Amino acid sequence: MLFLVFYFVLFVVLIFQGTHVAGEVKMPLGTLPEEVGQNPLAAARWGIFLITVGFFGAVLGLLAFRYPGLAALRPVSFALGLGVLALYGLWVIFLGRKPEFIGTAAAADDHGHGHH
Repeated sequence: MLFLVFYFVLFVVLIFQGTHVAGEVKMPLGTLPEEVGQNPLAAARWGIFLITVGFFGAVLGLLAFRYPGLAALRPVSFALGLGVLALYGLWVIFLGRKPEFIGTAAAADDHGHGHH
């Protein structure tokens, strides 16, 4: 029973994370400056992929209640979902946001006296 809780929570998290990453490109939350924005194409692809994996994992889990033969696929599907979540996490940490410094440096704020 506990496995089923983690199973469905994982796939719901994938669906929500996919909608967040896909929607953040068009309507950002404004918590980060523009310079560290995500690549719109990559974010949209990740969003669609996460939503798809989450949807199919949840549907497989629900269908396994109706067709007991599918219950044997739940652990495999769970492992696939964890793998996808780990790959997405690595993408977010290492590849998702690359600073693009645009514009000029700010002028020095020196009013003729030194700050010690």
